[in-house]
Amino acid sequence: MITRRGRRTLRGEISWRGVGLHSGKMSAVKVMPAEAGEGIMFSFGSRRCGIREASADGTRRCTSLSFPGGISLCTVEHLLAAIIGTGLDDIIIEPDGDEFPILDGSALPFASDMVERGFEESDVPRGTPSIVSCVCVEDGASSATAVPSDELRITYIIDYPGTAIGTELKDVVMTEESFLNEIAPARTFCLESEVKSLRESGLARGGTLDNALIIGDDGPIGSGYRVEKECAAHKITDLLGDMALAGFTANAHYICVRAGHSLHSRLVRRVARGALNNSGR
Repeated sequence: MITRRGRRTLRGEISWRGVGLHSGKMSAVKVMPAEAGEGIMFSFGSRRCGIREASADGTRRCTSLSFPGGISLCTVEHLLAAIIGTGLDDIIIEPDGDEFPILDGSALPFASDMVERGFEESDVPRGTPSIVSCVCVEDGASSATAVPSDELRITYIIDYPGTAIGTELKDVVMTEESFLNEIAPARTFCLESEVKSLRESGLARGGTLDNALIIGDDGPIGSGYRVEKECAAHKITDLLGDMALAGFTANAHYICVRAGHSLHSRLVRRVARGALNNSGR
């Protein structure tokens, strides 16, 4: 993904404030530089936890993290995707609330602010682990697979038969440039027919046309698509965010078919448990 050698952090802190997609409540989150080798850290007052200390749940249309001591955070995937997509290795995340703000529904506001703030690279070698054997997890007709590759490539297929989304395939070799241009602008999405049931289930209470892509019978409601195959592109955003749960990014060709957060998390756990070479871990 990134050919540079040194580990990367931010030049300064950044904060965002906005409504939570599912809670509908105002929340905020801050990111700050970290020392080389710290990895992705979460700060809760005087306590810090590494991302690998968290357990993930992807069953409620987002990724939720539970940390030791009963601390929970939800809808973390867009910020985490921006961290992975911009090549950050070491970062401290300080939440204010139990859900990250949704902003415009994409990873782009997070990523753009990070690029504008700038990065610092240390003399500590970054290393880039690669998987050495194929890993696959399945759930019925859905699957998520990682195949050995010297680069980070993602192929994502979604299928919504009988809807305006239909079948989409998005294939991208992930670089900072391709992330910013092709993936980060893609918004979280749902079908118009799903909105009522989502809210009855206690979800999407903060969702609006300003922070989500709503697909009606004839296509997007309110505005057009931002990028080609935006729905599949946003699934890649979700996958990148979930890949952060391993604490590192492994080169591989990731192939997902009708997958989602739960399968992403299962695949990441399998990869992190040992289908890797020893570089950069």
